[in-house]
Amino acid sequence: MPANSPGFSRLRPILSPALACALVGVAAQGGCEKKDRDKSSAAAWIDSPSTGSKTGNVITIPPLGVKFEIPDTLYVFKSCGEAAHTPDGDHGWVPVVTCRSTAGDTFGGGESEGDDPFAGQDAEEASGVEEISVTFYVTQKTRPLDERAVSWFENQFKQAGLDVDEISYQHEFQKKAGIFAKLHVIDSDGTAPEREIVQFMFPRRDVVFIARMEYPFGEKRSVDQDWKYILWNFEFTD
Repeated sequence: MPANSPGFSRLRPILSPALACALVGVAAQGGCEKKDRDKSSAAAWIDSPSTGSKTGNVITIPPLGVKFEIPDTLYVFKSCGEAAHTPDGDHGWVPVVTCRSTAGDTFGGGESEGDDPFAGQDAEEASGVEEISVTFYVTQKTRPLDERAVSWFENQFKQAGLDVDEISYQHEFQKKAGIFAKLHVIDSDGTAPEREIVQFMFPRRDVVFIARMEYPFGEKRSVDQDWKYILWNFEFTD
């Protein structure tokens, strides 16, 4: 989850560097990074990210081997763009692209949507509706992500204080194979969920991509439909 999200703030004290590595099962930048002399161009990109390009509504990052076509119809996530490729949080994942519920936001990859970068966010804050996002991250792969890994990930999520509502290996999920999880951040009383996290981890050679969405538990906006469109349109180019 993003470093400034409420769920991340709640969990940060219990995420030691070792647990952060274990939680994702893939290498974070720094202490748990796996050294490999035969890195792919995607793995090398993680070490030294470069900005991609945008033609029409298609974002491509050739060294990473991905392209993302911004869906024509999105109900909640009004603006999409290339993210700032700065390692995020204790886990050190590198953001690739992100879609946000606020219109007119500015993205770190050099794309600007709208004249006033704060107009959409101000409108959401005024209405009392929380800004939410879907972000694709990438990190080094250090362990298999297959059916046998599901129980391991479930245990790690639970040890990190998350309630696991659903977790499974998906052979074909929006054109990708990987581990899907729906997680809950429990309130301070330990009695009820206060936030929901949807995460899909899918490997590609020696890297792992993570699509992640977080929102208040009981969110009424059409986040599930948008999630499917967004995940479907994130593709590999080789």
